[in-house]
Amino acid sequence: MQELDFNPLAQSDRLILRPMQTKDAQAVFQYRNQPDVKLFQGWTPASSNEVAEYATQMASREFAKPGEWFQVILEGQRNTSIADEVIGDVAFCIEADMEKQAELGIALDTSYHGQGYAQEAIKLLVSFLFERFDLHRIHVSIDPQNIASRKLFKRIGFREEAHLISAVFFKGEWVDDIIMATLQSEWR
Repeated sequence: MQELDFNPLAQSDRLILRPMQTKDAQAVFQYRNQPDVKLFQGWTPASSNEVAEYATQMASREFAKPGEWFQVILEGQRNTSIADEVIGDVAFCIEADMEKQAELGIALDTSYHGQGYAQEAIKLLVSFLFERFDLHRIHVSIDPQNIASRKLFKRIGFREEAHLISAVFFKGEWVDDIIMATLQSEWR
């Protein structure tokens, strides 16, 4: 079992990507409950305690255990206007039955939309996943109505592979699902 290390997984001039910790609970709860954020998210925590419990549970298991989601906090670098602020998270799940593939997702506080943070974070995470785990393919599952996410992933090099009709039971109803992906050989 690989122990969880709270050091950054990746970083850029503006962002640090690090594992979620209990200290992030209030910030994560707040932005994940913003109307524009929770609209397309599968996880909308009911309280900051739920986030803290999830962070504790995640820290007690194997790092990036196949079949389980791993939450990564987006935090501002110290030399920036968003220094030490939690602005969102990216998450990934290495597939249990096909460990050379992973799914990922992103949630960003609406205060930071339109500033390139989501693109920067996803590029950092995708590069980290391909390098650290030698993955073959990374994909995302996007509601067709989530135009901003579809444009974001297309902009960074993901291609649309499928539009599945009424394929996901989400928030009480059957909805369509867009699958976008990139291969390690395409990413480099």
